[in-house]
Amino acid sequence: MSPRLILARHGETAWTLTGAHTSTTDLPLTARGRATISLVAGQSVGAGRAIDPARLSHVFVSPRLRARETLDLLLPAAARTGSTVAVDERCREWGYGEYEGLPPAEIRARRRQAGLDTLRPWDIWVDGTPGADGETAQSVADRIDDLIADVRRIQAHALRGGDREAADDRDVLIVAHGHFLRAFVKRWVGLPLASPLLLVLDPGGIAVMGYAHGRVEEPAWVVGGVFGLADVPVGDGGN
Repeated sequence: MSPRLILARHGETAWTLTGAHTSTTDLPLTARGRATISLVAGQSVGAGRAIDPARLSHVFVSPRLRARETLDLLLPAAARTGSTVAVDERCREWGYGEYEGLPPAEIRARRRQAGLDTLRPWDIWVDGTPGADGETAQSVADRIDDLIADVRRIQAHALRGGDREAADDRDVLIVAHGHFLRAFVKRWVGLPLASPLLLVLDPGGIAVMGYAHGRVEEPAWVVGGVFGLADVPVGDGGN
């Protein structure tokens, strides 16, 4: 199989339950969040599954506690001994600035009171967020593009016919956040963040990205994939 890129969103936190925008606030997972990630690990991690430790070359994880806890539950240290693991600032959540801790409805109400959004509703993908820690869509896209370039360098050797057994020829895992990962999907397939493509990634959810036709020049979203191959000789009994 061609190398794959697996995106994993952290599990539930207390602010996930209220819909509050959570970026720099360093919340732990809830008990249900930890249980959910353990369940996901049992279903999705293992030989021939979405996350196959034997194929995993690199892991990038956000520095936030909720992401690091998720990685430890999803892929314990003993299961990632063959992988290069990096706590990477580029994987942090969109900086919400003045909107940190606020749910979308409250953000929109505050903006209306300030006389904003008279022509159209606030859209984070277009308008970004205000304040010292706020980020524009371009700022988020820039750091995602930088990370994507690293992932493609890691996987290019295998896709261009290199040694399939080399450590850098395998899968990459990114453990991060809801807005960040949805933005990542858009940039992976070359879409601007303002694209109207609507994406949902539940807490603890996993998405898989890859390449069309086994070419690093054709990054793709794996809408449906087979993560293992049956142990049957090619052409045996087929019609």
